[in-house]
Amino acid sequence: MRPTKAGQVVRFHTPYPDEDPNMIYHLLYLDDEDYPDIRKADIKAMCSDSSFLLIDRVNLEDLEVVEFDLKDLLGYPVMIIKEDQSEVSGKVYQLYQDKIVPELHVKKGKGVETNVKLTIKDALGSLHTEMLFVTPKVKSKNSRTIL
Repeated sequence: MRPTKAGQVVRFHTPYPDEDPNMIYHLLYLDDEDYPDIRKADIKAMCSDSSFLLIDRVNLEDLEVVEFDLKDLLGYPVMIIKEDQSEVSGKVYQLYQDKIVPELHVKKGKGVETNVKLTIKDALGSLHTEMLFVTPKVKSKNSRTIL
């Protein structure tokens, strides 16, 4: 499926022989120019070993949207931000979809909002349902949230 909006996770549908075919990118920007046959997109590599993550401008038609299997998140320590803006950490208790085309929205200095709806169980056993919020560290004994 071709990407349609900023925030989607994408990969090259036909990478060059020297490129990692499993490399995924965050789609930062889509050109809204009136050139439908050569639309461009700005992408940034995710999960790269490089200390510099450059923004690349590529042809939109060379990209495809990545679908993620969420089943691996069950039991994983994560954080959600509730409607009242309170943060709750806990382990994933329930998923609302098995697979998803993620949309990521960076909140500078805070983390990344996602469209992954889940229920977590906190340390007191209470259940909380909201969208997954990815941060460098979760406030739960050195656990990390990684999507």
